[in-house]
Amino acid sequence: MNIISFDDITPVAILAFMLLMFISIIIARAGNTLIRRYLDDAAGKRLSKGVARSYQYVIILTALAIGFSTVLKLDLSSIFLSLGIMGLAVAFASQHIIQNAISGVLISIVRPIQLEDWVEVGPIPLNGIGRVKDITLMNTVIRDIDGRIVTVPNTQIMNGKVINYSRGGFTAANIPLWIANVSDLDRITKIVREEADDNPNILPKVSDEGRNAIKSIFERRYVTSIFGHANNLHALSPEINLAEVQGTRARLNIKLWLLEPYRKDEIISTFLKRLTFRFEAEGIELRDP
Repeated sequence: MNIISFDDITPVAILAFMLLMFISIIIARAGNTLIRRYLDDAAGKRLSKGVARSYQYVIILTALAIGFSTVLKLDLSSIFLSLGIMGLAVAFASQHIIQNAISGVLISIVRPIQLEDWVEVGPIPLNGIGRVKDITLMNTVIRDIDGRIVTVPNTQIMNGKVINYSRGGFTAANIPLWIANVSDLDRITKIVREEADDNPNILPKVSDEGRNAIKSIFERRYVTSIFGHANNLHALSPEINLAEVQGTRARLNIKLWLLEPYRKDEIISTFLKRLTFRFEAEGIELRDP
């Protein structure tokens, strides 16, 4: 078996190796920046970041190979063999690291999430909704709607529960509402639909830009299997269901479909303000839960 010998490595060779790695890192980072600058707008941030990162890895790995074989004059086959022998010991000491690395590779292949997706990660959703800002070999970096940076191990992405709002396209918001008189249900239904139609953030009546986004979402097979085709937008109309009756009061459940789940609180707040104003004007009495 060949043994790696470091006896012939001179201080000059070590300095040359360090200089080579320093230059390669500068070239890799400069190339990464240039690729991102020219491809972010032309090809999108997801593709741009993937190309830039691949370029960076190729430059650094090439520099390492040249440095070991040419500058330090080490036998690469002996290095790989030695690494193989050490691998078993290292594996037991770094199981979590290896699992995260494998999960990082699987994420790039299976792609349950992508850059700029709005997601919620759990075993049950713990972190709240956030946007994927980076996916490294070990971790996924998410920025939540409060501006906090959340670093999630890749094993949690692959083995836990991930809600991907961007892939779903739109999400439902359920609003409980207690009313004083069941006989007002028809009037309430009419008012709710009118207020929802007047709100451009509530489906199905949205802006032209939002309508184009919906059409592209309906092209996804798993969406059409549930809702039908894009010309069937009435499937996203508000739903008002009588959920419970208790003596003189009743609980309604209002279901609204939203295109921007990360603005859910803002949209629902605006909607409820308008709705309560209309109820007061129409003489419709609400009850406490």
